[in-house]
Amino acid sequence: MRIQQKVLLVPMQPTPNGRMHIGHGGGTYLRADVIARALRAQGHEVAVVTGSDVYEDWVVAAAHREGRSPEETCRDHHAGIARDLARLSVRLDAWIDPSGEEHRDAYRQLHEDVLNRLRTTGAARLESERIPFARDTGRALVGPWIAGECPHCGRPCGGSTCTYCGEYFVPEQLVDARSRIGDGPVEWRTERNWFATADDPGAIADRHRAAGLRPVFLAPLLRALEAHGGRVRLSGQGDWGIRSETLPAGKVISNGYFLYSVYCGEVHRASTGAAVNPFAPGSGVTTVGLFGSDNSTPGLLVPDVIAQGSRGTLTPFDATVVNGMLQFEGHKCSTSKRHGIWLSELLDGTSVTADELRYALLHAPLDHGPADISLRSLTDHVNALRTWRTSVLRPALDRLREQSRPVPRAESALKAAAAQYELLTPYSPDLTAAVEAFDAWIGGPLTADAEWLVGVALLARPLLPELADQVWARLGFPGEPDLRQAEHLEPLPLRSPAGSADEPAGPLDPAALRPYVHIQDQE
Repeated sequence: MRIQQKVLLVPMQPTPNGRMHIGHGGGTYLRADVIARALRAQGHEVAVVTGSDVYEDWVVAAAHREGRSPEETCRDHHAGIARDLARLSVRLDAWIDPSGEEHRDAYRQLHEDVLNRLRTTGAARLESERIPFARDTGRALVGPWIAGECPHCGRPCGGSTCTYCGEYFVPEQLVDARSRIGDGPVEWRTERNWFATADDPGAIADRHRAAGLRPVFLAPLLRALEAHGGRVRLSGQGDWGIRSETLPAGKVISNGYFLYSVYCGEVHRASTGAAVNPFAPGSGVTTVGLFGSDNSTPGLLVPDVIAQGSRGTLTPFDATVVNGMLQFEGHKCSTSKRHGIWLSELLDGTSVTADELRYALLHAPLDHGPADISLRSLTDHVNALRTWRTSVLRPALDRLREQSRPVPRAESALKAAAAQYELLTPYSPDLTAAVEAFDAWIGGPLTADAEWLVGVALLARPLLPELADQVWARLGFPGEPDLRQAEHLEPLPLRSPAGSADEPAGPLDPAALRPYVHIQDQE
């Protein structure tokens, strides 16, 4: 499918209930950054816009655990997550706090306007549902407050989506529902909330098939369409969230990923001076949603249902990039369970660099489903990259300083980079295949000369940006590695740059990372 010249990528908003772990870094946000860099290298105008999910009940749970207000919890973790992403070399064009003064009113208004629009078109309907409440405290047991077993796979879960199988469910479907924080016995009450259902469920499935969504990620969507025809929630129980005068006390507008993305589109429109939101029909912008497989309903179903119900005022994502869940040492990385390695601790407390961590995470094939990374495999990838930089890259850059002949046209490098970038489109990307293409280039039989270095820079650009920029600068080329620039450059005389390659740290011992590993609270 065709990609417009202008592209907006919206990775799913992380919840500010803690800092980012390697599951976050290696999944959605790394994919957004890699795809954006590959598209920019081909001349596209690309923006990556997201922010934190401040109205998620997990924030309240974190505040309860940390002994402070939800507002303070949001502010602290919102800022910390931004630092984590920057530390991993994930480049964002806007980082939005929907509860902050700049965005609060406009964010609430957009959600209310869309809900009113769906009511007007008849797409939104009030429906009865059974909701569990804590008998002792009166708390609605939804989101982080409810635990049980998934009605589809039987694994422990809570909220409305199973992190193991990716299935969506309503509270009354949860098996053996119980309070997660010991609120006492559960009682069920009938409540009325707003829902919308797909006008044409078959068209949703067909659209995602045509866009190249892999079967492993399409399957939960197909099951949801078959089970309930594409029914999605528009309002729910809660006191922390997007309040509306049109809803009774104790209810909030659902703070879903798609309308968050539409708001990101509005921020992007205002910053660029565009005439319409990228999610408006005919905007001329390719919109890309990126999220983990545990968010199949918010990411794959809700955008189409709301777009259909809006009757031509909104369009769903043009492309969706879904990644499987990253497991660490056999269990899914989890903020609430404190399982994984946290980016800030790893990158600030050890010798591991952003490029090295990205290199290790890129080898986990999350574009094809769940994958596991161990402390040993992480260490092995870091050491492999360090060894190559010391034994191959540094000597090649040293020889470059001694050459006086021009850098030749790098036809083989251009061909290899073009093939790699084809793996990094928003339609069925494969980051592991892309890093394997990089590995093949740096470990192949080609002579480690100036032409080879052009290929190193071009193939590294989406994946290992610090390395790519370093090599490109040593070649004497301006700016960032750029496929179009390399295609049209006449052979340039080397500028004999001073200095040598940055010396990587010595071999990494897994024991050095052990203090930063968290393995706790597994059910």
